[in-house]
Amino acid sequence: MKRVMTRKQVMLVVTVGIGAGILVAATMTALDWRLNPGGIFYDEKGTSWRVVLATARSWFLPVTLAVSAILAALIVLFGRAR
Repeated sequence: MKRVMTRKQVMLVVTVGIGAGILVAATMTALDWRLNPGGIFYDEKGTSWRVVLATARSWFLPVTLAVSAILAALIVLFGRAR
């Protein structure tokens, strides 16, 4: 049975997916913290780290999975075109 992707391609997909997830999650979480909608991120008592972590996680997981899936599909499709 022929492999769909090489080990190098799988590592590329994982690395790019995680990198994009971290970049988007950090950016969006920082923007949300700065805007502080409804005062949920911080108040006079300080930063609510639970909300910050939940926001980062809610961006990281979907972005990582989506970018990885799209990149893997492109690699497979263009790999078969050769």
